[in-house]
Amino acid sequence: MRRTRNLWLSIGFVGVLVAASIVAWVLGTRPVLGLDLEGGVSVVLRAPEGTTHDVMERALENIRTRVDAFGVGEPILYLSGSNIEVQIPGLARGDIEERRIERFCLLDEDGTSFGCFDDEGRATDALDATSVQPFVSSACLTGGPFADQPRCYGDQKQADGAIQAMQVQKQDDAVCITGTGLQEDPCDYATRADAEAALAAITVDVREEYCLDEEDGGTLEADAGAACFGSQDAADEALASLSVERRSREYCVVSSAGRNLGCFFTRDDAESKLQETGQERLLEVIGTTARLEQRQVLETLPPGSPAYESTPVTCGDPTERDTEACSFQALRDQDVVFPGADQTKYRLGPVEITGEAIKRAVAVFGGAGQSQIPGWRIDFELTAEGTDTFGEVTQRLVGQQLAIVVDEQVISAPTVDEPITGGSGTISGSFTKNRAQDLATQLNAGALPVNLQQQQVQTVSPTLGAESLHQAVLAGIAGLVLLALYLLFYYRLLGVVAWFGMAIWAILALALVGVAGLAFGYSLTLAGVAGLVISLGVTTDSYIVFFERLKDEVRHGRSPRSAVQPAFSRSFRTIVAADIVTGIAAIVLYVTAISSVRGFALTLGVSVVLDLFIVWFFKRPTVFMIARSERLVNLPGFGLTSGVAADRLPGEGAPVVAGASR
Repeated sequence: MRRTRNLWLSIGFVGVLVAASIVAWVLGTRPVLGLDLEGGVSVVLRAPEGTTHDVMERALENIRTRVDAFGVGEPILYLSGSNIEVQIPGLARGDIEERRIERFCLLDEDGTSFGCFDDEGRATDALDATSVQPFVSSACLTGGPFADQPRCYGDQKQADGAIQAMQVQKQDDAVCITGTGLQEDPCDYATRADAEAALAAITVDVREEYCLDEEDGGTLEADAGAACFGSQDAADEALASLSVERRSREYCVVSSAGRNLGCFFTRDDAESKLQETGQERLLEVIGTTARLEQRQVLETLPPGSPAYESTPVTCGDPTERDTEACSFQALRDQDVVFPGADQTKYRLGPVEITGEAIKRAVAVFGGAGQSQIPGWRIDFELTAEGTDTFGEVTQRLVGQQLAIVVDEQVISAPTVDEPITGGSGTISGSFTKNRAQDLATQLNAGALPVNLQQQQVQTVSPTLGAESLHQAVLAGIAGLVLLALYLLFYYRLLGVVAWFGMAIWAILALALVGVAGLAFGYSLTLAGVAGLVISLGVTTDSYIVFFERLKDEVRHGRSPRSAVQPAFSRSFRTIVAADIVTGIAAIVLYVTAISSVRGFALTLGVSVVLDLFIVWFFKRPTVFMIARSERLVNLPGFGLTSGVAADRLPGEGAPVVAGASR
């Protein structure tokens, strides 16, 4: 009686696991699909030969941080030697959701929105309060010593202050204008009068932009950036084109990870956003080194200046950049020439501060100062050590320019007005919203410790992925149906036991894959599905070995009830040995292989362990219980006797059945 209770407890335990797996599936714990089943992008990045394993590990974690911040599906990253493979399942599966709204928006003639309100009156008031305001974009010193190399400042006040700081002085036998901030103060004047005339010839070339400002002083903003224009007429025309319009629906772009990427009033704009946040932008974010450094500006060489053409850019040839001579360590303490976004060349001194000093960076919209044009910028906070270094550098360079360089390109070169000791600062430039957000992401993750080159980029469409999954499921179902028919025909009632056993195996296998995806990011690939399908054969072998051994025992004169125990004991040893061999093969394959082959090895190995679990906790007690039931043993044409004694040896009598006479 106690033994029977234990058998029922074992079956009940399996039943509880199956029920829990089904509930988890209904609640959303399902396998995370891999790149080849869901669609997405795969890129292989290669580091220079000789890169150490520690450096590659740091690069791997850096890329993982960047991808996590991008808001796409769970990344899959593999490190193999000097290669890093990044797979982003679901990137191509961003969705556009149509939503009902009731909003009143400021729109221009092209339908571009500059802000929305819940109430029409508020929108009208906001439009009435909007006005055109001038902002100084730059104030550049020209003429005199700056005739060939203008020096620019953020506003008129800074430029006037720079002129006032200049003096005519006699040094040795030369007359010079000092305090110019140039790499070398000009000392080529014959007389003091000539120098004073050159100083008087310096003028300030002020460039203004005109922005549409709200009543509170903020600037109207669209996705493309601030509403600023190069002339008063253009700004007036833009203001006149604004109107308040009611909108009843919007189209929102949602990534595969569920992140809202923006809402638009037309589907075309939403499609453009979906494309923009796809493969190209992601590859730029994860593959860019994003090494930030700040250097003193020694000389500014705008296009057209005499020395512009004759001054080469440091490591300007793409073939040079991968050499040791152009590495960060080699250039760190050297004077360099790097280009700016406007093609201006900057002669820069050694590195003063690196991006490692940044603790936190965030992209924000607004003016970087009271006199500067509103736009996207990056506000950053420094570490304690970085704060001390930044304070010392800005104190030493008061009145001079400090260039902010990212990947050997000058983003901006502001003039240091006073020492900055508060531990925070701003990076401003001609940033779009996406560029500012991406750069902030890269600065938060830190620079890649090594330059990586794209070796291979592969995109799998969600349509192809869905087709692959459909074919894999069809193959599995077809295999199960054929196998079920074979087992039913050959083993009768025992075939039904095998049916239930394989169904339980399939439910628990999918549950384990789903939990693995939730726990440590495992994604089920096509190779993994192949591992599951092949594992059906392993599971089937376990049933056949047991059933055939049971047939042998019955054919040699035992009753089904007395034959079950020795048949299981002998067959279980064979099953364990076979599963151990398969498990060892799966472990070796997992350790030595990379990429999706590991998925095959993992599902094969897990399936082997699951097979042993099902054999012991379901198949064993179920067959034992059937063998103890005379009704099920002697069921005409379908019972246990029919299943195991169909092929009796010549000359042998009928098997002995419990409770029956010979």
